[in-house]
Amino acid sequence: MHSPRIDSITIYAWASPEGAYSHNKWLSRERAKSAKAFLLKSAGDSVKLNAGKIKISPLAENWIGLTKLVEDNYTRKDRSQVLKILHTKGIGNETRKWRLERLDRGWSWRYLIDNYMPELRAATWVCVWAPAPPFLPAVAAPVDSLTTESAISFPPKQPVFKEKLMIMAARTNLLVPGLNVGLEFPIKNNWSIGIDYYYPWAVSSRNRWCGEMLGLFLDAKYWFPGENYKWTKSDRLQGHAIGLYGGIGYYDYQNIREGYQGEYMDVGIDYTFGLPVGPKTNKWMRIEFNIGLGWIRTYARHYEPSDDFSQLIKDPGIKNLVFDFFGPTRASVSFLLPIRVTYTKKGGIK
Repeated sequence: MHSPRIDSITIYAWASPEGAYSHNKWLSRERAKSAKAFLLKSAGDSVKLNAGKIKISPLAENWIGLTKLVEDNYTRKDRSQVLKILHTKGIGNETRKWRLERLDRGWSWRYLIDNYMPELRAATWVCVWAPAPPFLPAVAAPVDSLTTESAISFPPKQPVFKEKLMIMAARTNLLVPGLNVGLEFPIKNNWSIGIDYYYPWAVSSRNRWCGEMLGLFLDAKYWFPGENYKWTKSDRLQGHAIGLYGGIGYYDYQNIREGYQGEYMDVGIDYTFGLPVGPKTNKWMRIEFNIGLGWIRTYARHYEPSDDFSQLIKDPGIKNLVFDFFGPTRASVSFLLPIRVTYTKKGGIK
């Protein structure tokens, strides 16, 4: 740093690939700016160095460095799978990160974070460009390597990032007449739980026939988003899913001169496909298709209406009639409205 022949300096800086890309981009820029401030502060009076001679080049996420570390040091059983993801061409870094996060139930990504990411966070490369003496061609040579831990003091101020998080979705089944509402709650690692309330009913004039049902259902699903429907913090409940469901309820069905009232319970397994609807940056709605196979047990009580259909005449000594059914017991085409909250996340040097 004591050469009076310094023409310019370029500072390259990176962040580790974990976390949000916008945050990592800010981190790499702050590292480069801090290195620049350190160089200006450390330069002696004899060095003709000013801010205009120092250029910063923040390069965001250091995937090249991570790949090199894995090639040289990674020995876990899924080494070939990790390298395959890192070497895959034609995919974006967010897709690359998503694949690594889901490899081996997240253990591979956690291992990379614990063992390799700290070294990538501290990477800053400084290149000094100097005019060559008359008898030599112009050259560029790296002269120093600064780390965030030993040489650079970062500014105390941290930016604030606003992020959206989907906390639930409200839904209604278009195949069910009358009132029905539900809520579904996404859970980390592609799980969700839901609750639905059904109250479909219909009645004819003069009460000649009617249909009424009350039902409360719970379900739990595991989602397989795939490449086209991957989950993010703000976009969930999309892709394919399998699940378990169960419910209980009450019903009353009458067909002119004969009717039944009773209770039922329903359990089974189902398949769901959640289709996101909306522009690429804001999938504001879901259309959810669902079909289930299960078992229903019902306890029914027979009755007959009076001649003028004003009263129900129940069988004397009412006894429950027990019916069982195994087969398709669940179907829906539902509109889901995602409910998101915006929260602030303070940035910091990782």
